[in-house]
Amino acid sequence: MTATLKRSTLISPVILAFITFIVLGMPDGILGVAWPSVRQDFRIPLDALGALLISARLGYLAASFSSGRLIARWGVGLVLVVSALVRAVGLLGYSAAPTWWIMVLWGLAAGLGGGAIDSGANTYFAMHYSPRLMNWLHASFGLGATTGPIVMTWLLANEQSWRWGYVVVGFLQLIVLGLLFLSLKQWQDRPLAANTLEPGRPRTAPRVATSTETLRMPAVWLSIAVFFLYAGIELTAGQWSFSLFTESRGVSVATAGLWVGMYWGTFTAGRIVYGIIGNRLRVVTTLRASMIGAILASLLIWWNMSNILSFIGLAGLGFALAPVFPLLVTETPRRLGLHNAGNAIGFQVGAAGLGIAALPGFVGVLATWTGLEIVGPFLAAACTVTYVLYELLPDSAS
Repeated sequence: MTATLKRSTLISPVILAFITFIVLGMPDGILGVAWPSVRQDFRIPLDALGALLISARLGYLAASFSSGRLIARWGVGLVLVVSALVRAVGLLGYSAAPTWWIMVLWGLAAGLGGGAIDSGANTYFAMHYSPRLMNWLHASFGLGATTGPIVMTWLLANEQSWRWGYVVVGFLQLIVLGLLFLSLKQWQDRPLAANTLEPGRPRTAPRVATSTETLRMPAVWLSIAVFFLYAGIELTAGQWSFSLFTESRGVSVATAGLWVGMYWGTFTAGRIVYGIIGNRLRVVTTLRASMIGAILASLLIWWNMSNILSFIGLAGLGFALAPVFPLLVTETPRRLGLHNAGNAIGFQVGAAGLGIAALPGFVGVLATWTGLEIVGPFLAAACTVTYVLYELLPDSAS
């Protein structure tokens, strides 16, 4: 009876983290659907979206880069509770914003909360759980990103304001806040996961390094570069493949849209699959196979022998990329040391945010100069450099 109770108590943070990541992913998908209505409401130009994205990204980066210090001082449970509150305020602020620039300011709060939740949960899972659960955590985010647009589309189709979409996700975030608060004690005193340790090391938490100490490690900068490139590749493929297929290769809008959807579908399915089989595979082997698979898939897109091969390459790229981010996070405590893990994961998540913001835009500039066919070689080159940098990372902390 005691063992059963203990097991159910320990699994509660896992379930709550999955729910938290579903809600975390929903606003990411909502904005694209809501944007035409937001523009009409505030009477702003098409490119005004950049101000909101920059505001949210600045908040996200600030929270990510400081998450290691916050977790060391407050504990991950309290960080998640406060972050959920800040994010809920930001999302509900969107729904009530009387002017465009006030909505942009609320984006800073939404980004702060989201960045701290992302970094905090990733740090906790990397330190305490297996690669299988880490993959499912990130699959939960994909489920939220898929659900969000459906909710907003349903509201708009029923002639409701876009603001109600943010009311829905804001109140869902408040529910998550309540659940996290009630489970606050369950986030403490979880034993470290065996996969984070070298043989013979005790399963106890070490001294936490300062941010400066962590940044002195060359391996940390290598890992930051890997996360920057990986995240940029992920979004570049999803954002530019539709334009590549329709504007450069003459594919119909319906067919191109189907295969872009397939890319995100194989991406989410891949995380679910790797979650099922992840504990049976070595993390290093899976990462190498995934990165090499991503190179081959991007070469198919570049090769352009036929549309169907390019489509297969895009779908294959989604499946190959699926486990990379969660497994790289899982490897962080072992590669960089437990005392650096909290800081390093925050830096890595922040670098991923920078990659998402920078690389798709850079590809857009390249495409303006050289044409959309640059997308294929860019993806192949970026995947290759990412793999090379990964192989330069140390196998374990010295």
